[in-house]
Amino acid sequence: MAICSCVDQATADGRPVGMGRPVGGGRSVSEGPVGEGRAVGQERLVALRGATTVDADETNAVMERTRELLSALLERNAVEHDQLVSIIFTSTRDLRSAFPALAARELGLGDVPLLCAGELDVIGGNPKTIRVLIHCYSGLPRATLRHVYLHDAKNLRDDLPE
Repeated sequence: MAICSCVDQATADGRPVGMGRPVGGGRSVSEGPVGEGRAVGQERLVALRGATTVDADETNAVMERTRELLSALLERNAVEHDQLVSIIFTSTRDLRSAFPALAARELGLGDVPLLCAGELDVIGGNPKTIRVLIHCYSGLPRATLRHVYLHDAKNLRDDLPE
């Protein structure tokens, strides 16, 4: 008896299957280049980071800035809905008016696993900040992934291009 049901399964060419994707290389992508001369290759699991801030703890502000951040991350990295695995949000302790995940649902991402958590309450930390970690499949090389930091969160990562 197998511990995991995927152990006894294999793809048509005999490779073991794990988590719905062939093990050992990801899925092949047959599309051409994606913006800025970035070639598409084998898809693999990657993580995209980002953050934004709001001026006030108001529902509309949290929702608007979260939608803006998610849209920018997905667009800049050419991520399609079916490539998304999960999205984790954190917010600083001073943001209590809305769940950032609700903004993702409003963008049509309700079928993607979403999680909200509290950011560490560090002395001198960036206030009124929403962070996101997106797990997705991508064929882009790691060096070309575009992490996105908006508004007053830009100062969190001065090593990244706009």
